[in-house]
Amino acid sequence: MLIRLINTCLMLALIGTLFSALIIGGGYFLFKSDLPEINLVDEDVLQIPLKVFSADGVLIGEFGDQKRRTIEYKDIPENLKNAFLAAEDDQFFQHKGIRIPSLVRAFYQMVKSGEIVSGGGTISMQVVRGYLLSREQKIVRKIKEIYLAFELESVASKEEILSLYLNTIFLGNRSYGVEAAANQYFAKSINELTLAESALIASSAQLPSRINPIRSPDRSLVRRNWILGRMFKLGYIGKAQYLLAKDEPIVLSQLQTRFSLDGRYIAEIARQALIDRYGLSVYKDGLSVYTTIDSKLQKAALESINKNLYLYDKRHGWREPVNLSNRIPEIVFTELSNQNTDILYEISDIQDELGMNQLFISIIRDYFENSNNLDKHIGGIVIDVKPERVIYLSNSFKLESLSWNDQYKWARRKINIDKLGPVPSNFYDIVRSGDLIYLTNIDGENYLDQIPEAEAAFISVNPINGAIKTYVGGLNFSKSNFDRVRQSFPQAGSSFKPFIYTSAFANGYNASDKINDAPIVFEDSNLESSWRPENYTGKFYGPIRLREALVQSVNLVSIKLLREMGISSTQAFLTRFGFEKSRLAPDLSLALGSSSFSPAEMVRAYSILANSQNPKDPFFIDKILNRQGDVIYKHSDSSEKKNSQDSVDAFPWFQTQIDDEIKPFILLPPMSTLSDPIDPRVTFITKDILREALSRGSNAKQVGVLKRDDIAGKTGTTNNAISTWFSGFHNNLATTVWIGTDDFSSLGDNEFGSSIALPTWVDFMKTALQELPNETWKSPEGLSYVRVDRDTGKPTDQTSKNVYFELFLDGEN
Repeated sequence: MLIRLINTCLMLALIGTLFSALIIGGGYFLFKSDLPEINLVDEDVLQIPLKVFSADGVLIGEFGDQKRRTIEYKDIPENLKNAFLAAEDDQFFQHKGIRIPSLVRAFYQMVKSGEIVSGGGTISMQVVRGYLLSREQKIVRKIKEIYLAFELESVASKEEILSLYLNTIFLGNRSYGVEAAANQYFAKSINELTLAESALIASSAQLPSRINPIRSPDRSLVRRNWILGRMFKLGYIGKAQYLLAKDEPIVLSQLQTRFSLDGRYIAEIARQALIDRYGLSVYKDGLSVYTTIDSKLQKAALESINKNLYLYDKRHGWREPVNLSNRIPEIVFTELSNQNTDILYEISDIQDELGMNQLFISIIRDYFENSNNLDKHIGGIVIDVKPERVIYLSNSFKLESLSWNDQYKWARRKINIDKLGPVPSNFYDIVRSGDLIYLTNIDGENYLDQIPEAEAAFISVNPINGAIKTYVGGLNFSKSNFDRVRQSFPQAGSSFKPFIYTSAFANGYNASDKINDAPIVFEDSNLESSWRPENYTGKFYGPIRLREALVQSVNLVSIKLLREMGISSTQAFLTRFGFEKSRLAPDLSLALGSSSFSPAEMVRAYSILANSQNPKDPFFIDKILNRQGDVIYKHSDSSEKKNSQDSVDAFPWFQTQIDDEIKPFILLPPMSTLSDPIDPRVTFITKDILREALSRGSNAKQVGVLKRDDIAGKTGTTNNAISTWFSGFHNNLATTVWIGTDDFSSLGDNEFGSSIALPTWVDFMKTALQELPNETWKSPEGLSYVRVDRDTGKPTDQTSKNVYFELFLDGEN
């Protein structure tokens, strides 16, 4: 009886196998005409994101739906391969593309539920599923998937298939492939991953959008440990390795960028510009965009901004930190104060968005991830405070300590922007348990710090060709991607005065001409009431030469000068610096910089001041390469002759016909006055005055460290120190610095362009001047030095001590 039953079963199995083979074979010929070519897999892998570089080849941005970094099979660590095999397909090297038991299980679940529940898929099936077929859960698609898996296995080796899989699989957070995931989650390359980290990456393979280390760290932890257990059972790792890896905490990278140079603001501008010109296909066509940014100068700008904003911030005291005592369960603080970090890995009663109870570490991690500026700081939560030391939980989830240091005397409690509390004597005066704090690392040691509320904008342009060399739109892109270089329009203040004076020199005024600096009341129909302007020093200088008035930034002289020239005619001249006439104040306040302009517009104007003979629109992209490395765009000056042989007739993947004359990627709307340059003799007079302005008074003390006399510039401070400016230039580099707040609140009564913006420029120029030639400024032809009497401001033949040399246009002295 038993033997008969066995024979019957064997016969049925044989019939079933033959029937299955017949079905599979017949189905293959039935569906073959509808199956995509298997070589499409390789083509799809060639989808490469848009990459943005500095001019000297430093990667500053990468954009694309598929962030992918291809790694060869031999370079993929064994632990990482084995983690995916254990998680997804431990029989991968034995089967021929499909696993019958898995398919039978999937078929049974489908019959039971009426729909496809699980794929029963091998790694080979996942490869063809993800790149050749739709995601619809249909039986026909599943059959096609099986056939294509067979075909893939016949044309590619197991190593090639596994390499393809590991390089293309989506692992959450826009990371495609294991190298991108390692970089995203741990800021590492795959050859630096620990065993536990390899398993954690593999844990995202099934449901990457829902289960990944960032979105659902607790579920990822459970899945990771299951994978580690499978690796142990399959013999991939030993027991000791398993136990150590299972207890390893999840420590994710807090870095918001993996790029060695922070150029995120300009990279974002480049991204938008490429989409506007070529469409969304730029996300996958493997273009390499080389901006005009100089990596050395960009780094110097970033360092200078950080240094000076933090110095400014510390001058204005300590702001009370956010306190998390009522947001994190008390038991966490109790256990951590007893040095028990195991509490972090216990399950809380707080549920995540998927309805799963979270680990305490997941709750705390959320607070760190939502904190500002953690790409430059270490985050911490204060656990215990004593007068001379603080115990805190760092964002790497370790208990660490701070010792009191006299440098914390800067941390006087901020009462308001101009008033501070007493000097602190210990930590009790600064922090309390539960505070979310920031720490900075100096020479390997952590110190208490805070994030400045003030913001910055910084841009440098080469006046000779218009290339943008530095671009920083704010203190930190992660904190705020609002671009203050191009999108913020603060009042220009006194940094606008040089353009008023240039207008005067163009209209027949001389630098030696005198205007009486005395109190005056203006009645202007454009003003609501009488206007009694004052100088920022509160005193009046009497009759004063225009040169001296600009050096001293005398308000009343600028106003009287504008009134004499006429507002309308002056506005017309100012448009030659790129300022829109409609945005220039229609009253005498124009002389004091009451109009609002972006730092980008201001640096363009100063670039024209530096090079008025051949002004340029600032541009930010030098060249674009396709995936083969061919140049498909090259910036060319509009005055240069373009060789049609070098032009690109068409880009097949853009499906766009490109003309020989390709428009440059300029930062601002093009100026209409480029064909009407300002007389270089006129601008040289203003330049010479601004050079003198840096060599005198408080400016000289700061600028003197540069030991150069081929630079010039002007500070600016608006009412109540809402905005501070400095624009400085060498003939080959013009830079504008703006420091202020996004809500346009005061920076403090004792803050000026000379106290914040100028020091930022000076620190930057310490680096920039190393590459800039030390030039002797020569006056243009048709401009001469003439003896002038200091008292009268008129040319003289005398040679007394009361005589000095002043610049005059030939024929006007």
